[in-house]
Amino acid sequence: MSDISRRSFMRNAAIGAATVGTLGLMAGCAPKQEEPAPQANADAPADGATAYVLDPKTMPDATTASNFNVVEESATAVGTTLENLKTAIEGETGATTKYAAWAKVAEKAGYDHIARLFTCTSDAEKIHIELEYKLVQKLDPGYEKPEPPEVPEHTVDLNLIAGANGEIYETSDMYPSFIKVAQEEQNNEAVQVFTRAKLAEAYHAERYLDAYNTIDTPTDDKYYLCPICGYIHKGENFTACPICLAPKASFKEY
Repeated sequence: MSDISRRSFMRNAAIGAATVGTLGLMAGCAPKQEEPAPQANADAPADGATAYVLDPKTMPDATTASNFNVVEESATAVGTTLENLKTAIEGETGATTKYAAWAKVAEKAGYDHIARLFTCTSDAEKIHIELEYKLVQKLDPGYEKPEPPEVPEHTVDLNLIAGANGEIYETSDMYPSFIKVAQEEQNNEAVQVFTRAKLAEAYHAERYLDAYNTIDTPTDDKYYLCPICGYIHKGENFTACPICLAPKASFKEY
């Protein structure tokens, strides 16, 4: 190789090495590129929503809750707390008797899910009767429970509406009226019993209206009854009673 060729080769090699070194130095000093964020799970909901689960932490209270007002033009004859307890027992006796009879009507008509609901609600009213009866016995030991009334048997849909109307009356008129008297008399036991019954009746009405609106869509969902206050839950998505906080494990399944 000639001296000219040799010098040209060495010069080009030096330039190439310097270029590589400079690029390496620049690469080392350059800010690190952030890695792309991982792709979201394609199976997850777009809004990140999760299934709603009833998980109550506090119990409603008649002195702080906003749904204890008495309806205008109340149809309830109000007396003393003792008299009101007896009136409530009579009303609940009529309800539990009707619901037990209407459960049979629904079963005969092929509405098993509605029959289960009526049976569950009938048992819920028995809980209210026993709570109220215990208080009456303290004030009037000789009191005897009323006899069950005769029950007309209508069609399943009309029975659901009649049941809902009765529960709405109790939750918006009868029990709020009785609670006010018990508060005035400072009978805290009666306030608690009436409060729990009042709140449970609202859920009963909701269950009946739901069954009415979906009467031709049978469901395998179970109904669960709180043994303390008579609250009824439909389905598995709950951890405790929203009225008295009794745990799900204590509920009876229907």
